[in-house]
Amino acid sequence: MKAAIALLLPLVYAAPAFPPPAELTQGVVNSNISLIAGGSVPNNTAGVATGTAITGLQLLASLENIEAFFYSDAIQNLTSGVYTTGDLLLNDTTEIIEKIAAQEEIHVATVGGVLRLNSAPVVPPCQYRFPATNFDEFLAVANLITSTNFGSVIGLQQQLDGSAPALGPATTAILGVETRHDAFLRILHGAVPNPAPFDTGIPIAWAYNIGLQYTVPGSCPVEVPLPTYPPLSFDPAEAPSFANASYPATVSFTWDDQQAWVQREEGKPLYAAWINQYDQPLYTAVGVTGPGSGTTPVPEGMQAVAFVALTALQPLDFTELQDATLVGPLAIAVS
Repeated sequence: MKAAIALLLPLVYAAPAFPPPAELTQGVVNSNISLIAGGSVPNNTAGVATGTAITGLQLLASLENIEAFFYSDAIQNLTSGVYTTGDLLLNDTTEIIEKIAAQEEIHVATVGGVLRLNSAPVVPPCQYRFPATNFDEFLAVANLITSTNFGSVIGLQQQLDGSAPALGPATTAILGVETRHDAFLRILHGAVPNPAPFDTGIPIAWAYNIGLQYTVPGSCPVEVPLPTYPPLSFDPAEAPSFANASYPATVSFTWDDQQAWVQREEGKPLYAAWINQYDQPLYTAVGVTGPGSGTTPVPEGMQAVAFVALTALQPLDFTELQDATLVGPLAIAVS
């Protein structure tokens, strides 16, 4: 690993600022950020988009804001000594994460530019809180956040079903960079960088709700017009981590059974909807063990990061599953 990091050229510029500049959502990027990132906002952005495509772009802006703040926050923690990197070279590791942070800031500015081009509201950053107290937890959260981001891009393409072809190249250009970020951060942890032949797409409302898990309630100047669900939690709650050495046979959840969405379906069979790789959703029965708690088997053979939410139906279409979701979702590292 040290040898791989050492192959990267030394960086000779100042680290990205924390918090990321507010002007990013207006497409303003300073030259230092562009230098770190290896490029700036492209002059070839997507044209007219409407409906779901605009909502998807606003979601992408929301997630890119989270990543920009998350990686800038990590730089602060690395340089201040809150995070220690063990056997990894601190300076080289920090410089690589600085490059990731700068590229996320370019993504924020780019998506904001596309929204303005389409006369749509831009999405300024909210206030965020990240559940990482050390470097290994940071890598684990990064794996989940990044998987959610590129999962939303894949899911958006599926839900658009070719109705906004101009967005395809623009979002795919971001997708490839996000997956490289994830692969490198997995290497830093010592995990396989390419655990599955396909990345996992998720319904865009699922991605939005996972992003809300890192967002301070009521702090967003602009809300993305997507449904919000009651939160789902693992039981017991654990610190962020990569997959355990042994594949989980079951998983237990807790949720607020007083939420209207949950009470509406009370008495009906409850299912866990699992999404992984390019497969259709899989459903496992949830055994309710008490008010707002239950256990379900984990489908065999999943890889990388899987996504799960609770529903009373078993739709195979992404948009229908988005509408049928009662509680959740959660991202879970399985390999």
